[in-house]
Amino acid sequence: MIRIATYFAFCWAALGVAQEPLTLKGHAGWVGGVAFFPDAKSLVTGSADRTVKVWDLETSKERKTLKGHDDYVSAVAVSSDGKLIATASYDKTARIWGLDQEGAKHILTGHRGAVLAVAFSHDGKLLATGGIHGEIRLWDPIYGKELLVFKGHKTWVNGLAFAPDGETLASASSDNTVRIWDVPERRQKASINLNAAELRCLSFSPDGKRLAIGTRYGLVKVWDMVEHQERVTLKGHAGDVWSVAFSPDGKTLASGDGDWNRPGHIRLWDTASWKERASLRHTGEVLSLAFAPKSPILAAGSWDKTVRVWDFREQTTKVGGNR
Repeated sequence: MIRIATYFAFCWAALGVAQEPLTLKGHAGWVGGVAFFPDAKSLVTGSADRTVKVWDLETSKERKTLKGHDDYVSAVAVSSDGKLIATASYDKTARIWGLDQEGAKHILTGHRGAVLAVAFSHDGKLLATGGIHGEIRLWDPIYGKELLVFKGHKTWVNGLAFAPDGETLASASSDNTVRIWDVPERRQKASINLNAAELRCLSFSPDGKRLAIGTRYGLVKVWDMVEHQERVTLKGHAGDVWSVAFSPDGKTLASGDGDWNRPGHIRLWDTASWKERASLRHTGEVLSLAFAPKSPILAAGSWDKTVRVWDFREQTTKVGGNR
């Protein structure tokens, strides 16, 4: 088998070759959240049609549809052991689901408005939710118990991400700031003003040393968590950057854009040089992105109600062969 470092190197070299993505159809509304299960064989998606779907990527068929939310589903997450799904909704709740039951395991209440972001810690022991009123709530996902509330943002919390250490949580808001929270100490460690208007999304690199942030006006800012300064600003997007995601090896950053019902683009950036490696075209505005754990597979949810999945493993084999 190809060793992982070589695996990804061949993978991105192969991007110059046209590849037709898998397109998943079934939602009746825009797709605001996508997340892979740990084995990369299944994908969960959340939609404005108020449903959450679990897909079998080997057959391209729906495995299950989860119903219960009373409004748009804005974000989804899967625990690291694959046993729990978390969803955020405009109905003012977040929900925790188990695949072995029909309804939600826990309905999390407390947010005063739409819940826009949800994230599991890497060990699966914590769940964070962010809402339209600027509050971030931390939960015990096993028991559905609220543990604490972080306050500081002035308005919408659009994105949440735990650092790999499990002790640091980052939040992106429409108040133009990213805030860094110390979870064990239950306090804010830093507030970062990037002077970039509304911040739509964020993602930690696998080593936790960099934080990518997508903005309303088409920029991607990369913050150095070690030096505590901006590393680079990536330009090229024509519309809002709604989602960002690092590849599992940290060598590529994906960022997705779009403007309402127009076709969007996913730009792939080399994190060593910060040059654009490739651009993938979507049929609609790209609202959500996710890389599969340990695999060169990228999923993108869109305003056009579809999910596209690029699987670069076949191209990797063609370019690199078995080693």
